[in-house]
Amino acid sequence: MKMQKILFLLAAILVSCHSLSAQTYQELWITGSAVPGGIQKLTKVDGGDFKYAGSLNEGVLRVVTTKKVGKGTRFLAPVVPDADIVNHGLQYAETSDAQSPAWQVVVAEDRYKFTVHTRSKMLKGEIFQPWGELFIAGGATEAGWKEGKMLLMTQDIENPCIWTWEGELKKRDENEEPTSFKFQGQDRWYPKNLHPYMQGTDILTDTKLRVGGDDTKWVISREGIYRITVDLFHETVKATIVK
Repeated sequence: MKMQKILFLLAAILVSCHSLSAQTYQELWITGSAVPGGIQKLTKVDGGDFKYAGSLNEGVLRVVTTKKVGKGTRFLAPVVPDADIVNHGLQYAETSDAQSPAWQVVVAEDRYKFTVHTRSKMLKGEIFQPWGELFIAGGATEAGWKEGKMLLMTQDIENPCIWTWEGELKKRDENEEPTSFKFQGQDRWYPKNLHPYMQGTDILTDTKLRVGGDDTKWVISREGIYRITVDLFHETVKATIVK
């Protein structure tokens, strides 16, 4: 088994030395003893990446290209043996070998999150810890873009990953980017922030958000009193105009 892992690692290193374009997947799945129910589908997000947010058992996990593992299944296997699903970014290689290394889940938890970055061929994962604060700020808010003046959102008592805010959003010509806004994990710009995948996305039509990355912002297409709900664990957002 050790020799098999070493051979796979050497093969993966050789593959990574070639200039290969990123693989495009329509679907990705996870399977193995660590996966509740044995098989679950990953969520595809903008840019071709795939995400998971949910419970995992202690055991092993394989990222696969088909719901049912068979002859045509490809495995996204870590290039290092005994790779922990909780990591700051580990390389994977695509293979048809069903005996290739699997991702390890050391402890059972309810708040596992990981992302398969298909362009960089990397998987990054964590056990998510709820944030202690969440704010809204921007040109469309009464706070503007001022640190120390951002508007605090309300944390759900039963689910600390969910935050809500209700207030007025309108075009404010006195501010830079008068119809834009974003969310911050503190009453300043760094280090934690939330953004839409695309710049200028209408908050009334958006459902997904991302943590960090480019400084894209949401915009409003209508003025009014908004109710916005952010789910940090599942990385979703929902906004309605209440009046």
